[in-house]
Amino acid sequence: MKKGWLLALCAVLLIVGTGCGMFSDKEADADAEEKGPQVSKIEFGDYPRDEGNFEALNRRKHFGKDESFAMVFHMPKEQQFDTTRLKIQIINKDGDRVLQEMIQEVKPDENKYKWEFSNSYEFHGFYETGNYEMKVWRGEDLLAEGEFVITD
Repeated sequence: MKKGWLLALCAVLLIVGTGCGMFSDKEADADAEEKGPQVSKIEFGDYPRDEGNFEALNRRKHFGKDESFAMVFHMPKEQQFDTTRLKIQIINKDGDRVLQEMIQEVKPDENKYKWEFSNSYEFHGFYETGNYEMKVWRGEDLLAEGEFVITD
């Protein structure tokens, strides 16, 4: 008789535990979905002139005021942009304010991007000495971010 009650109690606990998600990873899966896409790291350095090269040359994070440089990033796990436009923000970390926002056209099936900064006249206060952060957005999803420094 005791074995019957014990067996019934175990069965009830198993059914209740399964129903409330005690024995599943649904909560972990939901947390991963809420976080959105994985954020890539932006690399800074010299612009790769070869059309098929998407690796920054002479990688570094410090640049002179009159120096041209490039940013490069790749989507994680060969994901695609799934959009025709990316928004790039340049943020002054010292004042925590957005200095510049640019919309760049991309192909939805691409998964990597490179861009050269070569003309300080196109940027509003960006080529001043200081600490900067760059963020790349697809709508509300942050795709990539990185930091760099402009020095004298």
